[in-house]
Amino acid sequence: MAALAVGALVFVGGPAGSAQAADGDTLERIRSRGAVVCGLRSGVSGISFTDPQGHLDGFLVDFCRAYAAATLGNAQAIRVVRLPDKPQEFEAVEKHEVDVALTTTTWTFSRDVSFDIEFLLPLLYDGQGFATLGDGPVPPLERVGPQTVCVKSSTTTERNLQDHIRQADRPWRIRTFKTFDEALQAFLAHECGLLTTDRTVLVTSLAGYRKAGLGVHIYPDVISREPLTPYIARGDRNWYDIGRWVIHATILAEAKGVSAADVLAGRLPDDSELHRMLGHAGNAAKTLGLPDDWALQVLAQVGNYGEIFDRNLGEPYGMERGLNRPWLRGGMLYAPPFR
Repeated sequence: MAALAVGALVFVGGPAGSAQAADGDTLERIRSRGAVVCGLRSGVSGISFTDPQGHLDGFLVDFCRAYAAATLGNAQAIRVVRLPDKPQEFEAVEKHEVDVALTTTTWTFSRDVSFDIEFLLPLLYDGQGFATLGDGPVPPLERVGPQTVCVKSSTTTERNLQDHIRQADRPWRIRTFKTFDEALQAFLAHECGLLTTDRTVLVTSLAGYRKAGLGVHIYPDVISREPLTPYIARGDRNWYDIGRWVIHATILAEAKGVSAADVLAGRLPDDSELHRMLGHAGNAAKTLGLPDDWALQVLAQVGNYGEIFDRNLGEPYGMERGLNRPWLRGGMLYAPPFR
């Protein structure tokens, strides 16, 4: 794929209003400006980062591209706003400074009901894990004795840790940091015996240190459910529907065994559901305000869910799919019928 050209925007908390979006407003803005504006966090390897050549890349970036392919027919037509920490992150979305927030944000009850935002559907089913340093065998997590645990402050991660220590009666002390990078550096300097955050972030952030032979061990255990979910401003049902069905299209294509190369070469199975999804029947796309070939453009330019996962997380970091497999293969990724 061609190198990605990104117009980076800086979040400054402008004067935009926080009124709920009207139905169809977001798609109209996207077409008017000729780009999808995605809210991303500062760089996390494999998730959202800038490579040595200066190109923005990562799992969540690819889904930003998918939205651009669906709405504009051009996966490169994206702009990026670097979102601040919560709760300002949610406020930026409420003020319509971004079209969609694609961050490692957990869909929770309090966030769902406390802000004027709509969570779409999980892109990654994750869980909070732990890492430790040691050259030899390490004990199972349940047998780890007194330790200091490094964690980013004011996050669900910190609250999950507090609950776990209390409920499991762990002899652990919590040390908080303003950013995850500060917690990581303290952990690598042996200031903490354990580091905790979502396992996806642990795997990608510690991959280089593991390859360098620093004795980094990531436990298989998780202590929470972390459905990492994109979200939009509340009120625009049209954009909400587009946001969900773009993701569903990538999931269904993988389940049906259809890759980007298959779409580009016209190698499609004789499958009526796929034909409907790719624009050969029905008028549901017109109801959304999208061209008939919106899903075809997503798959041809970005790929199916498995391709997006593998090139960003699987191949570079050896991350296992786990729950992030199609329902037909024992995972949690489930697409409603395209009918």
